[in-house]
Amino acid sequence: MAKRLGSEFWQEHLKAWKRSGLTQVAYCAAHELSIKTFSRWRSRELAAAPIVRSRDLTLVPVSVGASTQSGVVQLHSPGGWRIELSDSNGAWLSDLLRQLP
Repeated sequence: MAKRLGSEFWQEHLKAWKRSGLTQVAYCAAHELSIKTFSRWRSRELAAAPIVRSRDLTLVPVSVGASTQSGVVQLHSPGGWRIELSDSNGAWLSDLLRQLP
């Protein structure tokens, strides 16, 4: 019969996986863990996570400028992240941002 491993064992592996930058499958393969069991413990962790309330969110100013590329919407943050959306998503997002007060 397979040895049952407890919560502490799986919590440590979940933390290590997050730090590793690996996919769940790659991490499990490297540590000879069952992906099915790992996924079950990951689901438990997600279910126990606190729900983010709207008061925890921060609104940031948005400005809509002229696009330098046709059909591409680019979002930039002061922190340095950037998201680009192609034709399929760009038009509706651009319209949405223009409607914001």
